[in-house]
Amino acid sequence: MFCTTIEKAHPLDAIERITLWHANGRACLNEAESKEILRHYDVPVVAEAIAAGEPEAVEKAGRIGFPLVLKALGANLTHKTERGLVRINLQSVEELRQAYRQLQSAAGQDWEGCLIQPLIAGRREFVAGVTRDPQFGPVVMFGLGGIFAEALGDVVFRIAPLDRTQALQMMEELSTRKLLADFRGEAAADMEQLARVLVGLSQLALENPSIKEVDVNPLIISPNGRATAVDALVVLDDTPAAGRSVLPEETDDPERVAGINAALEAMTHPRAIAVVGVGRTRISAFPGIFRCVRNFGFPGRLYPINPKADDIDGIKAYPSLCALPEPVDLVILSVPAQAVPEALEDCVASGNKNVHIFTSGFSETAEEEGVRLQEQIKRIADEGGLNIIGPNCMGLHVPASRLLTWTAASNISGPVAMISQSGGNAQDFSNYAVNRFGLHFSKVISYGNALTLDSTDFLAYLAEDEETRIIAMYLEGVKNGRLLLRQVTEINRAKPIVILKGGLTESGARTVASHTGSLAGGEKIWRAFFRQTGAVAVDSLEEMADVIMALHHLPACTGRGVAILGTGGGIGVAAADSCAKAGLHLPALPPELMRRLRAYIPPAGNMIRNPIDAHIMLTNLDLLGPTLQLLAGQSDLHMFIVSLHLDWLYGLEQGRHIEKIGAYIAQEARRYTSGKPIVVVWRQYQPNEGIKNARKSLERILIEGGVPVYEGLDRAVGALARTAGYHMFQAGRTA
Repeated sequence: MFCTTIEKAHPLDAIERITLWHANGRACLNEAESKEILRHYDVPVVAEAIAAGEPEAVEKAGRIGFPLVLKALGANLTHKTERGLVRINLQSVEELRQAYRQLQSAAGQDWEGCLIQPLIAGRREFVAGVTRDPQFGPVVMFGLGGIFAEALGDVVFRIAPLDRTQALQMMEELSTRKLLADFRGEAAADMEQLARVLVGLSQLALENPSIKEVDVNPLIISPNGRATAVDALVVLDDTPAAGRSVLPEETDDPERVAGINAALEAMTHPRAIAVVGVGRTRISAFPGIFRCVRNFGFPGRLYPINPKADDIDGIKAYPSLCALPEPVDLVILSVPAQAVPEALEDCVASGNKNVHIFTSGFSETAEEEGVRLQEQIKRIADEGGLNIIGPNCMGLHVPASRLLTWTAASNISGPVAMISQSGGNAQDFSNYAVNRFGLHFSKVISYGNALTLDSTDFLAYLAEDEETRIIAMYLEGVKNGRLLLRQVTEINRAKPIVILKGGLTESGARTVASHTGSLAGGEKIWRAFFRQTGAVAVDSLEEMADVIMALHHLPACTGRGVAILGTGGGIGVAAADSCAKAGLHLPALPPELMRRLRAYIPPAGNMIRNPIDAHIMLTNLDLLGPTLQLLAGQSDLHMFIVSLHLDWLYGLEQGRHIEKIGAYIAQEARRYTSGKPIVVVWRQYQPNEGIKNARKSLERILIEGGVPVYEGLDRAVGALARTAGYHMFQAGRTA
C-alpha cells in the first residue's frame, strides 16, 4: 500500500496513540499523524503516501499518478504554505525530484520526510477545527478556509459537545454559506458529511484532553460535493497534567447547591444583620452601608460593629462579632482592605458564615498587594466555610425584605432579578428600569470579585426563587463556563435570561500554532454560547431594559413578521432598514387585504402597504381595531408596532388625543390582535413642554396597561427581534 490509510478502528486506538505522544513530550503531531487520528473521527482525509527519501518518493508518486502535491513532513513544520514547504500540481517525475530537493533544503533540521498526495480538484475551501477555551473547554469551529481563513474570518463556533442539528446550524450562519450550495456547475456540498466532521471533532476533543488545538485547513469541496481534508494539524497541550485533565464540571454537587441556596435565602431575607466598620459620623456623600440599610426600612435587628463607639445613631454598637447576643444571617464588611482578613477570622470565630464584603482593593486592582490580599482572604473563607458575596461589590437590593446596601432604590417587589459583577451597573440598571418602564425587582445582587460565590451560584438560587420570573445578568469573567452553559440552557426554558457580557473585545493577541486558535476569541465563543443556550444577548443596559419589558408584558412571538402602522412618509424606508438589520421582516400585504382596507381608508394622504401610513386610523380610533383585526388574520404577520408622531398628534385636542390613543391601545386594541404582541413607538422632535407632558402620560397609560412603549423605531424593533428569537428558540427546542 502506498498511502497511510489505516482500517478505521475504535477511537480508543487513537486515544492511546495521543496519550503516548503526549507522554513523550510531543508538542505537535506531524501532518500524517494528525490525519491518522482524524480518520478515526469521521474526518475524510486524503489518501497519501509517506516517503523518507527521493527514490521512495518517485516510486510512490508513480503509484498515485500525476498531477500530485508534495509536502515537507515534520512535527515542527506548521503553516507549511507560508514557509514555502508545499508544491502543487506537479506533472512529472522531473518536477517531483526538483520539488523534493527544494523542500528538503527549506525544511532543514525539521525535515522528517515528505507527503505525496493526489491533487484534489475543487474551488471551494473550508476550515474546521477545535480550540480549547479556558472557561468553556473544547470549542468546535467551521468556516471559510484556505488562504482566506484568517483574512476574512468568516467562521462560527460551538461549544462541545455538539450534535448533528447544531453542526448544520453552524453552516447556515456563515456569510459565505452560498458556497455550500450548487456553485458554478459544481454540486452542493454534502452537508451531512460536513456535519459528521464537526461532530467527530467535538468527540475527538472531549475524549482527548491532551489535545489543545486541531486545524483542518483546507477542507476541499470537490465538484461532486464531497469533502476531503488535504491538510491537518493536531497541537498537544504542553502542560504535564493535560493528559490527565478533565473538563470543567458541568454539574454541581447537589449538597453544595442546597447549602448555598439556604445561605442565599438567609442573606436575601435576613432577620438580623451586622455591619462591621460603621463610622460614628457621615464623612462623605455616601452615608455608609449601615445607614443605607437602616434608611431603607430594614425591619429586622441591625447591629453596628465599632469597638470605639457605644452607639451609632442611637443604636447600640458592639466591639466585635463575637460580642453580639446572637448569630446573624448576614455580616457586611465595610472596613479597609488590610482589615478584611481579621474581620473574616472574626466571622469564622463567631460562627457567622454569610458575608458581604463591600470593600475594594483586592485582585481587581491587578496590583501585587491587592492580589496577595485576595489570596489570603480566599484561604480564610475556604478553611472557615464562609459564603461570601464580593469583595469589591455593592451587595444586595431585596425590596420584600426592605434590604438595600446602596443609597436609593424602589421598595416595590417585582418579577425581575439581576446578577451583576458591577455594582454601578446593578444600581444604574435597576433604577433605570423602575423609573423608565415601571419594571420592579425581586432581587438585585452585585457580587464583584466572586471570592466564593459566583454567577452560577446565584443562578442556581434564582432558578428556584418563586419571586423571580426573568433574570438579567451583567458578566465580565466566568469561573466555570461549562456549568454556566448547562445552567442557562436549562433555566432559560422557564425563566428568560438576558445577558450583557462585558469585555468581549479585550481578548488580546495570542501566540497559537493553528488557524483555529487565531480565529477564536471571546466574542465569537460567547456568540456560540448564546446560540446554544437561547439566552438573549444585549449590548447595553438600555437594550436590556427594552427586552425585559417586552418579555414581561408580551405573549410569545411565533415568527418574525411585523406589521407597522403609523404616520409620516419617512416611516416606510426607515422601518424596512431597521427590521432588516434586526432580522425581522415586513411582509407585503396581499391584494385582497388591501382591497378590504381601502373600503374604509381613503387614498388621499393614506398609504396602504406595510408599513401602513394612515393618519385616519389615529384620528378616528374606531378604525384602528378593525385594521388590526384584518392584519392579525395574516399568517405571516406575527407582531404589531404602532408608531406615533407626537408633534403632529399634539395638535389634536392639545395632547388629550394622545392620551386617548394610549388608552385605546392599552384597553381595546389588544382585543383585535388575536393574541399577537403589540408595542408602541413614539417620536418627538419639537422642544415643547406640552408635548413632553403628553408623552409622559402616554407612557404611563401604556405601561400600566401592559403595553411596551419605546422611543424610536430601532429600540422597538430590537426588543421585538430579541424577544421573538427567544420564543422561537424555545419552541424549536420543544417541537
